[in-house]
Amino acid sequence: MDFEEVNRILFFTLNDIYPIATGRAGMLASNNPYVSFPFLRFRFKDKGKDDPIYGQIRETVKSFKGLLTWEMITFDDVPNYLILPTYVYSDGRPTSGDLNEHLIAKHGESLYRQMIDQAIVDIPNLAKAIKDKFPEQ
Repeated sequence: MDFEEVNRILFFTLNDIYPIATGRAGMLASNNPYVSFPFLRFRFKDKGKDDPIYGQIRETVKSFKGLLTWEMITFDDVPNYLILPTYVYSDGRPTSGDLNEHLIAKHGESLYRQMIDQAIVDIPNLAKAIKDKFPEQ
């Protein structure tokens, strides 16, 4: 699977379950995957934040066994959900500053890049785990 397929597979997997309302399909920057931590921001069309489908996906993401641990989160002040590696918000939601710079300072450049490489390996397997949870789609 090439990089662009890996970058978009989670978006397409979720969109196959139910149409997605948000437009960003990739989890990483196409030109340089190390520019930002991997994440998918999404919400389903015509589904409120309390729809049970989000809880089912969240449990699948949480129970996924990959190189990294993953989670699906949301914040009260936004309509979308995020699927991302747990390390991204392990210190909570920052109030200011660049989150990528914070993560690089916390983990070091080398480990930060290694975690992105691990995410690139995990993403297709995470998408498969979600697809397997919703086989009828």
